Amino acid sequence: MNKHTPNADFESFAFSEDILSAIKRMGFEKPTDIQLKTIPAVLEGKDVLARADTGSGKTAAFALPLLDSMSNENVYSRIGRDKRFDSANRVASNCVQVLVLVPTRELAIQVADVFSQLSENITPAIKCQSVYGGVKINPQMMALRGGADVLVATPGRLLDLVDQNAIKFNQIKALVIDEVDRLMKGDFQEEIERISKLLPNKRQNLMFTATFPESISRLVREVMNTPAIINMDEFVDELEIEQRVITINHNQKNDLLAYLLDNNDWEQVLIFCSAKRTCDNLVKKLEKRNIEAVAMHSNKEQSARMAALKKFKAGGIRILIATDVAARGIDIKQLPCVINYDLPRSPNDYVHRIGRTGRAGEKGHVISLIAHHEYQHFSVIEKYNGLNLEREEIEGFEVDEVAPPMPRKSPKKKKVRLSKKQKARQQGEEQKTVIQPEEQNAEDDKEPVEVEPAVNADIWGKLKKR
Repeated sequence: MNKHTPNADFESFAFSEDILSAIKRMGFEKPTDIQLKTIPAVLEGKDVLARADTGSGKTAAFALPLLDSMSNENVYSRIGRDKRFDSANRVASNCVQVLVLVPTRELAIQVADVFSQLSENITPAIKCQSVYGGVKINPQMMALRGGADVLVATPGRLLDLVDQNAIKFNQIKALVIDEVDRLMKGDFQEEIERISKLLPNKRQNLMFTATFPESISRLVREVMNTPAIINMDEFVDELEIEQRVITINHNQKNDLLAYLLDNNDWEQVLIFCSAKRTCDNLVKKLEKRNIEAVAMHSNKEQSARMAALKKFKAGGIRILIATDVAARGIDIKQLPCVINYDLPRSPNDYVHRIGRTGRAGEKGHVISLIAHHEYQHFSVIEKYNGLNLEREEIEGFEVDEVAPPMPRKSPKKKKVRLSKKQKARQQGEEQKTVIQPEEQNAEDDKEPVEVEPAVNADIWGKLKKR
């Protein structure tokens, strides 16, 4: 991928000295393509809809111009452009100027950290706050009492704060929706639509997506005002990601995975599974082969997830096994390999997965392990993303012509659903059988009767009288 355009630099945007010094401190040398196309439009106050791969520098593409607008030394305010932010008198209690919506906790923390690092030299200080579920809400409510210049939030927790009257939207100047293709699915979609109705009409809207699914079109029409549309497909010559597809019998996936991990010198590997239980089981199976791995998914405590992610970023963990949701916030510049142990349910998620490697101009490697029952689904993924990948086999792990039988799943016990009348009748009967204190004393005075355990008494908790 052509990540940089020759002769382009950050000075060409006429950023304030506060911003330029932060850029230099963070080691950014040249703006990426998405930054070159997006920053001028954001600085001019336009709405922007941008399609860009993960790892292309899109966080800085919206963070830099928004922070520059809040800088006291904003060049654009001095040359007559619309001053969107009052940097001397920023936000009132519980209010926000810039709202960034993201799908996961890890991504919320990561984006807020980028804002904090880029705004270190701005005075008065920029307050950046992240809020997300999975942790106690009270500390987040306390942090918002003084307001926040930049709030990075997951939709569910943001609505929790709204319900607690802990946040006000009347001072919002800009709304950023990152990974909008992910946020316009399932429960997220309803939450995003509810949030958009709470915001003031006069604001700047920025949306970033890895794909352009039909699901985002209605939100774009309702929220955005003649947006500048930036599609980075037009500026991409070739991907720096090698994609491989290996066919394997489903009952040999563990063996093949262990073989690949042992016989390749990847410094770090991110493995995707479709279910939380699969992540945990795979960790145990690899440990039996003396291969250390750590699982990260939404059932893990937030502290455990953050510790695992921090350690993985620092290189203390070689193998991280994660679900799609948990891996959204993983941003590692030199992650050499991603392995799809299970295929993603959505073709869009395949794009997000492979975007975890090959970041910042580095070469990446993606391997998808597909069994017989996954052939058709992977063909759908290929068609949707315009791919045509060669199937390959590894010697010693050749796939059978006929699929081996799948393991039988134990049938789920169906819960009996009772109507309100049935529940009331059941509760009434239980109350009738409760022994009153007087009756209980009377029973105690009688001679004890020998009893023998009923069949399955340990299950039903009853005793049968003789």
